[in-house]
Amino acid sequence: MKKKNLLTILTIIAFVGLINLNTNAQDTLVQWTFPSDTGVADGGSIPSNLSQVIETAGGTSAIQFKNGLTTKAAQATGWDNGADAKKWKVEFETTGYTNLKLSSKMTSGGSNPGPRDFKVQYKAGASWTDVPNSDFQTANDWTTGVLVNLSIPSECDDMNSIQLRWIMTSDTANDDSLVDSTGTCKIDDIFITGTIITSAKNEISSKSEINIYPNPTTDYINIESNSASIIKLYNIIGEEIISLNSSNFEKIDVSKFNSGIYFIKIENLNDKSVISQKIIIQ
Repeated sequence: MKKKNLLTILTIIAFVGLINLNTNAQDTLVQWTFPSDTGVADGGSIPSNLSQVIETAGGTSAIQFKNGLTTKAAQATGWDNGADAKKWKVEFETTGYTNLKLSSKMTSGGSNPGPRDFKVQYKAGASWTDVPNSDFQTANDWTTGVLVNLSIPSECDDMNSIQLRWIMTSDTANDDSLVDSTGTCKIDDIFITGTIITSAKNEISSKSEINIYPNPTTDYINIESNSASIIKLYNIIGEEIISLNSSNFEKIDVSKFNSGIYFIKIENLNDKSVISQKIIIQ
């Protein structure tokens, strides 16, 4: 085989591999890494998620923010008698995304042994359901109670609201005693990731039949909709930079904005459905 032909074939293979890599790339929909004394989400590609706050439920103490893996972590006590009742909980939007994954880190103990046994559950409708293969144990470290890219069931894809919770499954502490009221538990580095739902024309698969193109873009974004809508554009840190009411078609000038990643959110005024989409301005 001639060297030129071989080089051409290798170039094509590399290009196809790059396309597949980009197609399957995971975006972070929302994250909690607790850089300060707050439980509010501190990053993510869906603007509405940036106001979501982590909670506990079932009767724990109030959440404090103590030393985490790198910065701080959410911490609570009062996990005694908490089997099947006490938990950490978050809520978020997944509109426009599929192939959802969860990563998180949890630790219990120190001088006050905390709950050892947990599992993850999700709520996409009326009831809570176990996430498969999500049972785990904690220890007095940041390596034992770690979940990495745990698959979240497809029922949670492309939804306006999803809830996840890390719920105690026993009253056993991480030193094999029973958890008492002073037992501590911390959670840190929560990431929900997913893949954007798109087609060849960069159309969004949604009930609202909204098309956004071109993407990437340099000058304009065209938005086609089957109804009146509210359109908002956000920068990478969640600041709203455009807000307007639209009928069925809108051509938005983005040429004045710096190159980078932006996020567009569109609310259909007829059925109240909401979609979010990542936009790349070159």
